[in-house]
Amino acid sequence: MKKQLLSFVLLIVISFVASCNAKAEYPKEDLKIKIGEVDLTIELDSAYWNDYADASVRVEIPAIFSIFAEDNVYYLKKIDGKPGFFKGKIRTDVTLKFGVAVVENKGKGFVGGVVLRQGKPLNIKITPKDDKEIPFEFKGTDENDTFDPHDCIPLLNTYLVDYQDFWNEYSSGYPGWKQLLDYQQNTLWPEVLEKSSQSCKIKPWVLNDMKMLFSSANLLKHKENVKNFYNEEGEEPPVEAYTFLNEIDYSDIMLMQMPSYNMLRSFLNRFLALESFGIPAIGDTDIEEWRDKAQTQLKKVIDNPTPLMLDLMAAISYFRQIEIDGKPLTDVQRGNIASYYKDDIGKLVLEADSAMRKTDMQNLYDNKSGERINLEEYIAERYSGKPVVVDCWESWCGPCLRAILELRERKLHEKYPDVVFLYVCSTSSEERALRKYIPMIHGEHLKIDRKTTGADLYDQYEKTGVPFYIFFNSDHKIVDKMVGFPGAERYEALLKQISSAQS
Repeated sequence: MKKQLLSFVLLIVISFVASCNAKAEYPKEDLKIKIGEVDLTIELDSAYWNDYADASVRVEIPAIFSIFAEDNVYYLKKIDGKPGFFKGKIRTDVTLKFGVAVVENKGKGFVGGVVLRQGKPLNIKITPKDDKEIPFEFKGTDENDTFDPHDCIPLLNTYLVDYQDFWNEYSSGYPGWKQLLDYQQNTLWPEVLEKSSQSCKIKPWVLNDMKMLFSSANLLKHKENVKNFYNEEGEEPPVEAYTFLNEIDYSDIMLMQMPSYNMLRSFLNRFLALESFGIPAIGDTDIEEWRDKAQTQLKKVIDNPTPLMLDLMAAISYFRQIEIDGKPLTDVQRGNIASYYKDDIGKLVLEADSAMRKTDMQNLYDNKSGERINLEEYIAERYSGKPVVVDCWESWCGPCLRAILELRERKLHEKYPDVVFLYVCSTSSEERALRKYIPMIHGEHLKIDRKTTGADLYDQYEKTGVPFYIFFNSDHKIVDKMVGFPGAERYEALLKQISSAQS
């Protein structure tokens, strides 16, 4: 349950952060699904130059068809000869996009919201201010270029407490779908609507986000939750249990303003996965014909599913085939996509298909038998005389992925060719995510059973969470181990230590 809740919290954070800045005056014509770029510059006031001499700067944005964060995290490069200046190109799939910029250095940092508009350079300056809680100002050239994510924190914290309290009521057993529905409609949503006035500026966007979030995390996956959380067989709610979905605004402007596309994709994906809804996989069916069938099924619970919503669902059906089933698109499917989509939804689907065809998983040892593997014996057998750094990660772990990305930017595998980088994940990581990430991560990969070898790691090495790191020298003696990313500087210092030990 901890994994599920953490993932849910991350989605909420992204959603709330950007919802606070949503403004009705953003024109519809600016909100098109289109692949493009934004030139972004972030400048640190000279007052910060000494403390942030080795700072890393990244921008995190959600993507329409990506549950995981890899493609959505962009590290800016330091501009030569200009202390405190960082620059980079941010790829977006919508002409107007909300994101979060993060500046970090040795445990200190800044977080600010950015509004990315394709074709318009974005220049952000971070300056000090007299505020003990938020001692900096994060501003763009235009007042609509930035927003303050801290504005939403009080509401976010209140919601998380309420959500956790609900689950605590059923610690001795699982809640049925009727209890979930009652809590959702009669307790949570009214309270969120009332409390939203305390921080976020736009109540309708906040409430719409919350309805989707809670629906996706609970009733739309109720049976799955019961199995995962309580190891019991729960009942799948009947179709009439989902009539609350009609209270969500599916208009184009609300969908396009939604900053948390990860959540939107997950939300719509649930419709396709539920047997109650009876929506078939798209297969080789003509897209128009499939949309008509999907609309007929959705109308059992949603009065007016919009054309954009149906277009997104058609694309998600293709993604399910690519990512979940591991099957490339057929010639008929590629033809249907190319002829139907007039925006870049089709291009995004075809990109995913092309990437899947190029996926190389040869550097992964997948312990499908589930038998126990002794990590030190595994290392000794394969990497004799070589120093090894073990990175225990999971595809659902945001901090794991951010650390991997930051280290990848430093090209450490090139700087320390004598060191073996061994990435260890468990069966809790989804196969589709691994197919996406592993080809992008330089090193060796081991997938273990979380109930056998995974449990042993917790016992033998006092592994209490992920990311978790173990640094072995060339004699395979442990030099250091730790839970949580220690920072790029400390990580590389340990690499130098085990690498020099070999030579």
